[in-house]
Amino acid sequence: MQRPEPLTDLDWTPDRAAEFGTAALDLWTEYLRRLPELPVAHPHTPAQTRAAVVDGRDVPDKPLTDDELLEHLRTVVMEHGAQTGHGGFMAYITGAGTVPGAPAALLAAGINQNLGGWPLGPGATEIENHVLAWFAARLGLPPETSGAFVTGGATANLMALAVARDSLAGWDVRRDGVAGGPRLAIYASDDVHETVDRAADLLGLGTAAVRRVPTDDRFRLQASAVEAAIRQDIADGVKPLAVVATAGTTEMGAIDPLDELADVAERYGCWFHVDAAYGGPAAMVDELKPRFAGISRADSVTCDPHKWMNIPISASLVLFRDQARHIAAFTLQPDYTKLDATVLNDMVLRYQWTPQFTRPFDALPVWVSLLAQGWDAMARRIRHDVELAAWLHRLVGAHDELEALADPELSIVCFRYVPPGGADLGEAYLDDLNERILYAVQRAGRVYPSNAVIRGRYAIRACLISYRTEASHVETLVDDVVTHGRRLHAAG
Repeated sequence: MQRPEPLTDLDWTPDRAAEFGTAALDLWTEYLRRLPELPVAHPHTPAQTRAAVVDGRDVPDKPLTDDELLEHLRTVVMEHGAQTGHGGFMAYITGAGTVPGAPAALLAAGINQNLGGWPLGPGATEIENHVLAWFAARLGLPPETSGAFVTGGATANLMALAVARDSLAGWDVRRDGVAGGPRLAIYASDDVHETVDRAADLLGLGTAAVRRVPTDDRFRLQASAVEAAIRQDIADGVKPLAVVATAGTTEMGAIDPLDELADVAERYGCWFHVDAAYGGPAAMVDELKPRFAGISRADSVTCDPHKWMNIPISASLVLFRDQARHIAAFTLQPDYTKLDATVLNDMVLRYQWTPQFTRPFDALPVWVSLLAQGWDAMARRIRHDVELAAWLHRLVGAHDELEALADPELSIVCFRYVPPGGADLGEAYLDDLNERILYAVQRAGRVYPSNAVIRGRYAIRACLISYRTEASHVETLVDDVVTHGRRLHAAG
């Protein structure tokens, strides 16, 4: 056999990398310049989008030229994206993406560190450790808190409940499975995110294990109702496992009474998990901290910086008060990963701390965004978003044809259009009318709210977390809802 000759087809020179990277950067900055004028709504159908970005474009045997590739990227970026970075985007809980976070994400991909273990990403692992410790401290958790960046809030909630199950079930669940003992129960509000149900499903507990306890008139989980549900389960031979509180519900932004729920969890030996995927950053703002009293007592916390901190997706983390319990729930030691004990003393090997072996450098865009912008600016923006929500709520309350469906707790406002004499039209008519109004507002492309169902009533929902959203955008929302509401109601 002859000695193989070098093959460099895939190894671009630094000069070519710079040329292509600069062209991609130019495309991104052009997008940022054009963004305020772009329609917020994606104007094309799935068939049109498919035809533009993939149809007739098989994976080639020979590469495209750089110009051809950049033209394709231009089509994807400029014509077929959802404009989540637009100030008029108010749907779901989707941040705009920080500007310094974008080149940080490029660098994270460019150096391609594997944060499964310290040896494959030394500096990256230390940055992840440092950023997690900063979040823990801001949330009032102890210095020994452990954690990890994960793929999203769903994974964070799954991990939290996995550690709860393995720590408190009362038998070796990792060895014997959930069939090794009595049924387990999780207590949460009827507004808890569905990822808690998904976690119960994936952990073998079953979705019926999630006791969705009714909320009060402020959409908050009541400790007394949770305690009653726990007592009933104990009487029925079911073992209470975890109390899940939400610090900022998806539909309304409600904050459960964390201190009171922590008391209940402690009283009955339950794990106390706080899903702060949305509200976590607000809990770190001095003026808003009192609303989150008790979060520092959590056994685990979910927080998504890609939501209210606007970090590029994905940036999600989970924190654990008890590092030993956290690690015990995931540690396995394949022979090929074993290292000398003296080397391991000061290393973090997160492949033993999470379900993932291969892990990206998700902490870098968070770290760079904080370094480039500072926490004070982020905290001011979060306070500003809360003020914008209060302003929108005031505009709704001042308009004869709009009805607020709840007082905003954070930066989410839910309301509906009610035409003159609407009280006599019936709830079914108002639900249908507001659904049609929502779609009309979205198609118009000036702003993009989403919907919610509040106590059975269809609502137009504005989530104000983008650093590009201002009072003019919420005023446009009010104008568009009223304009389309009048038109659609008149048309019957």
